Amino acid sequence: MIRQSSSASEEPLAVTPTLETAGDLMTTAIVSVTIGTSVRDVARLLLEKRISAVPVLGADQKLLGMVSEGDLVGRNDVDRVARRDWWLTLLVDGPPAAESFEALVSRPVEQVMRAPVMTIEARAPLHEIAEMFCVYDVKRLPVMRGGRIVGIVSRSDLVRAMASKVPPPAAKASLGGLASMFAGMMKSESRQSAAAPPAAPVVVAPATTAEAFLTLMTASKQTGQNEAVAAKDHAKQELQRQVTALLQEHIDTPAWTALLERARAAAALGENSFELTRFPCDLCSDGGRKIDVAETDWPTTLRGEAAEFYTRWERDLRPAKFGLSAQLVDYIDGIPSNVALSLTWGA
Repeated sequence: MIRQSSSASEEPLAVTPTLETAGDLMTTAIVSVTIGTSVRDVARLLLEKRISAVPVLGADQKLLGMVSEGDLVGRNDVDRVARRDWWLTLLVDGPPAAESFEALVSRPVEQVMRAPVMTIEARAPLHEIAEMFCVYDVKRLPVMRGGRIVGIVSRSDLVRAMASKVPPPAAKASLGGLASMFAGMMKSESRQSAAAPPAAPVVVAPATTAEAFLTLMTASKQTGQNEAVAAKDHAKQELQRQVTALLQEHIDTPAWTALLERARAAAALGENSFELTRFPCDLCSDGGRKIDVAETDWPTTLRGEAAEFYTRWERDLRPAKFGLSAQLVDYIDGIPSNVALSLTWGA
């Protein structure tokens, strides 16, 4: 199902006079699709609305993923092989068999969307938006408020905001734009230097009182708290980046063969197990809960590369009496952060 809201957060479309946060910059006329929408309908929507991506929402309007033109046509050789690159097949080889083409375009959007999605809070400042675009190499970010998507901010929105902060050049300037502004600043500094030597700075001794020392101590503690919060935010973003990457990773045959050789070497040293991989708990669909309580259907929660490890074990090694164990490892503040999958043999 395709949805279009005139204002996801009931905010006016007019841009606020001061562009300081993601909420100020974002586009609130959100065009979205819901789980179950076909690839054909997504492609038609992108063409009709002249947009390059849409968010994918669940039945409860919760953001589940993002699908773009790149997800439909393939981003690299691996993607093209996996998805058969049906757009280019149409253009180069002519229409394929009607049955296979219909199967391709009838796929639900959840089979091609990117998940999880990088998001940003509506109150995030401009520098944080710019950092997200740079670090994660994305073109747009869903803007969240209270756990709900309320808009989308793009690179062009950020450029528009930064341009609004550049003062206009002098009326008689011979250069335009930023060059004029910087040239004027340089000339002004040169005139000041030629006119008179700079005055000696006035040094004011800091107050030596208990109150002044208390202010310094409070400021130091606040700085430490701010740095701790920033570090946690960075760790959260890094975890989300790792999960996103692992959802797209694949274990190929040479890498799998190399792991088995290392396991053989471990057995030769008297070991009865070998750790195949370690990944964030968030890569599991339930955050690792079933692994934590040792439920028998824990393999159903694996996603991305972890799921491929399980599939290869079940197909190639389980018939040969090898076991596969999963356990939570690497705790942070008492909370498990990683899962280890280990190949076992013997008792």
